Amino acid sequence: MDKTISQLTHIKAVLLFASTMTVMSGAIIAPALPGISRHFPDQPQVVIQLILTLPALMITLFSPLMGYLADRFGRKKLLLMMLGIYGFAGVAGFFIDRVDLLLSSRALMGIAVAGILSISTTLVGDYFDGAERARFLGLQSSCMALGGVIFINLGGLLSDWSWRGPFLLYMTGVLLLPYAWAILQEPQSSDDASRDTSDVPVTVDYGRTGLAYLIAMISMTMFYMFPAQLPFLLSQQGQVSGVAIGVALSMAALTASIVAFCYGYYKPFLSVMTIYVLGFFLAAAGFLVVGFTQSYAMAIVGAAISGFGLGAFMPNTTTWLMRITPQRVRGRVFGGFTSTFFFGQFVSPVVVAPAMIWLESLRNVFTGMAVVCGLLAVVLILLGKTTLKADSQL
Repeated sequence: MDKTISQLTHIKAVLLFASTMTVMSGAIIAPALPGISRHFPDQPQVVIQLILTLPALMITLFSPLMGYLADRFGRKKLLLMMLGIYGFAGVAGFFIDRVDLLLSSRALMGIAVAGILSISTTLVGDYFDGAERARFLGLQSSCMALGGVIFINLGGLLSDWSWRGPFLLYMTGVLLLPYAWAILQEPQSSDDASRDTSDVPVTVDYGRTGLAYLIAMISMTMFYMFPAQLPFLLSQQGQVSGVAIGVALSMAALTASIVAFCYGYYKPFLSVMTIYVLGFFLAAAGFLVVGFTQSYAMAIVGAAISGFGLGAFMPNTTTWLMRITPQRVRGRVFGGFTSTFFFGQFVSPVVVAPAMIWLESLRNVFTGMAVVCGLLAVVLILLGKTTLKADSQL
């Protein structure tokens, strides 16, 4: 029994570290964006923001493939390969001095993140069941958000030294690789299910799965407005250090980590739809604060409120998907989830660019996003009383 507990502890540690690294793909360099922009003064702001979000596009494109490969050939080998690619492609940004090569290295790292997050989330479903799974999904999401807090601030410190400094932190992928190789085992239950029931048709609830994907995409689009846009909004208020930017950005991640960590404790009392509705209303309140304030301190408060709202979205969506997804296709379904989740991250600055032209300022964009959050909450209330009535029960 002691050995089993010890093995599970190490497995949890590997999965949590791997999940946290996926957040690092963008969070680490967010405070360095102004410095990168100054180093490449001939590049438009949207190109500089793509350095932050390009990995998300590659995650979007390659996550379904990674999910299929994980179902077809197994989880462990693919995860180890992706950890190695992640580390070397990420740290390459420290040495590169051309925007095109920097974007290429970021794209390659995004492919690795697609594999890491798809496989690590799939392994949660393979290793854990029931209440233990819900608690671990909350812990996983919490660690991802808390990792954002830690790495954003580390990125802020290193970006005050040099915009290249944050890229050194990506070496953690290589450091995690031998630990993952020694600890992880290919889930036997997945192999058995594939062998014993390969001729049994698998039914996927495409309607609810598609809605879960859409909510994941929208929530990430909103959440990523903070690392992608808040540094520039704060810079408009005056000279702000990388550390100060890192502190401001980390507040949304910190409150999100608290909400995600507690997910397993409040989920038994709240339905999937109720959590989504409350989350959108809180996010709306936070965006309103950021949109109306001229104060650095109040911008931090607004980011924190939005973090409380959006923090439960990932564990809520993964719990919902695991409840309705057969194990044999879990890798593919969660590959699709990872794809749509990070597509929201990629399109966040792309959506904001034309919105700024229409709404005339970045502050107005934050205010407009508050209105969108409120409307989405109302839509989900209506769906919870009609089409998704079953998901509105405790």
